[in-house]
Order: sequence, then C-alpha cells, then structure tokens
Amino acid sequence: MRDRLLVALADPQVTAKAGRNPATLVAFHEPMAVFEWLGTGKGLVLLDHGNLAEEELRAHIDRILHAHEKGLLFIAVAGGGSAVPLVLKAADAETRNRDQLGMYHVDTAGKVAWVAGRRLPELEKVGRNLPQTRPLSPEDVASIVERGRKERLEAMEFVRGTARRFPHLTVGLIAICVLLFALTSGNDERALRLYLLLCNDPGAVRQGELWRLVSYALLHDRSSATHLIVNMLSLYSLGAFLEPLLGRLRLGLLCFVSAAAGGIASTLFMGSISVGASGAVWGLVGATFGLLSGRQPFFPALIARSLRQRLVVILVINIAISFLPHIDRYCHFGGGIAGYLLALYFARKPIRALSA
Repeated sequence: MRDRLLVALADPQVTAKAGRNPATLVAFHEPMAVFEWLGTGKGLVLLDHGNLAEEELRAHIDRILHAHEKGLLFIAVAGGGSAVPLVLKAADAETRNRDQLGMYHVDTAGKVAWVAGRRLPELEKVGRNLPQTRPLSPEDVASIVERGRKERLEAMEFVRGTARRFPHLTVGLIAICVLLFALTSGNDERALRLYLLLCNDPGAVRQGELWRLVSYALLHDRSSATHLIVNMLSLYSLGAFLEPLLGRLRLGLLCFVSAAAGGIASTLFMGSISVGASGAVWGLVGATFGLLSGRQPFFPALIARSLRQRLVVILVINIAISFLPHIDRYCHFGGGIAGYLLALYFARKPIRALSA
C-alpha cells in the first residue's frame, strides 16, 4: 500500500495523467517517506505500518511531531488495523501546533480516512483512485527521488531568475492607463474630446483613423474605476510574470499585436465604441498557453503543470464573463488568439535567448 501511495503522489507520469500536481519525494528512509508540495508550505510524512512494530508507531509519530517547527504537516499511516486511528488521535491531542497538523490512515484496501486536524485534499484525491503498481525496488525509489529533486531545483532556479527582474514595461503600461483614466474622467469637455479621439470607434476606423485599433486599450470606462482596477490587476499579474521571460521588446510586441487584433475583431463584429485593456490582457493569457504548448520546453516541468491547471480555471471564468451584457467578447477572443499564435513563435526560441 505504501508503494502505491508513493507512486500516486510523486511519480510525474502518474500525476500528470490524473490531472494533479506531483509532490516532491524529499526523503525516503524505511519506514518513512517525506513529501512536500513546492510553494504551498505543505509537507506529508508517510509511515509504512508494515515495517513497524505496533509499539513503535507512537514513538515514530512523536519524533516527527517533535521535529516539526513551521508549515503545515500531515502524517499518514499506510496499513494497520483499527488501532492506528486511535494512536493518531492520541498523538494529535497531546502535541503542540495542533492547528498546523493533520492525521490520516490509509487501510489495506487503499481507503484514505481523515483522522484529526487539518485536511490534505491532495492525499484525499489520490485515495479515490490509487494506481496498481508492483513493489518498488530501491532503484525505483531512488529514481523518483532524483526526478523530484531535479524538478524542484529547476523550478526554484526559474522562480529566482524571474523574481530578480523588475517589470518596467508592465508598470509603465499601467501608469499610462491610470494617467489617461485621470485625463478622460469627469465632465470636462477636453476630457471627453480626448476620450472620443482615442476610443475604438468602428465608424472612425473605417474612415482611416487606424490608431484607434491600439489606443483604445489604454482607455477605460470614464464613469467607474472598477473597469480600470480589474484590468490593471490582471495586466500586472500576467505582465510581471511574462516580462522577465520574454524581455521588454517581445512583451511590448505581444501587447501591441494582441490589442490590435482585439481592436480589429471588435471593429468587425461589435459595431459600437469599445475601450479597455482586456484585448491585451487576453493576449497575455493566450501567450502563456502558447508558451506551454510549444515544442521546446519553455517552463520547468513543475511550473508548467501548475500553470496549466491555474490557466484553465482563469480561462473558463473569463469566457463566462465575456458573454455578460456590455462586454466586448470579440475583443477578448481576438486578443487571446493573437497572443497564443505569437507565443507559439516565441516558444521556438531557447529560454536562454528569451530571458535576455
């Protein structure tokens, strides 16, 4: 049972098929396997009851709890009978930091049962469909440990490398949007004239005022700051992530092309005045999908799996929002498709060249 749990939690091939993020197998010493989920502060210690004498179980649990200092710690015992939950409950009742602990028992049939404390959804999901596997040899375990160690180091180096670079272009674009919002808000006649000069007006575009296909992305609803705030938070979140990877030149090209594609789509299909950075923001979402879809591995495996799951949720929510009244969905979809296609080209380049 311990080996089935180990594979289900930490083998990237198994977790990828199940749509889960793998845990990193940090250490393995009979009867104990130690896992962690990068960036979550969660750790799991899995004890194999089959390699423990009954009287040794509580002593092992107490040693683990005594060593725990910070973060969320979960203890799971694989195997054993009805006495195991009693031991876990007693240990939980007598320990410090109970609000940071969780206890589980996995019986011989593979049923994952929560016993006490915090809950670990990652373990509970694994318990619903444990894979069948042959007993693991020391070489098998060493291979999983090494794979996890390598993925963890790659992900940590990736995060450190991107965190060192300040997103100048992203912050500059946000500053321009905020400035234009201030200049075009209110009842001043000059503010209204500037707004009407820069917005995406299909009639004016057809008369040759092509700058509107991009300038509209720097404007926002004059009557409410909500539109501006939502778009600027999205722009910063995505732009600050992508700018260190792509560089300012490529990110600027991506924003320009996405905004223009969104403006063209809006002009062709919407038929009314449009403003907002949503086309460019959707371009950044599409670009992230494009970088994940490229043949060259643009992101470390651990980062890529986490990104895919989060982006799918973001995309579903934003597609639903796009069909609400007064939302320019054509601009959204036009920008997203353009960003995706452009990023497929960027993804053909080695990541070292893109980080320059």
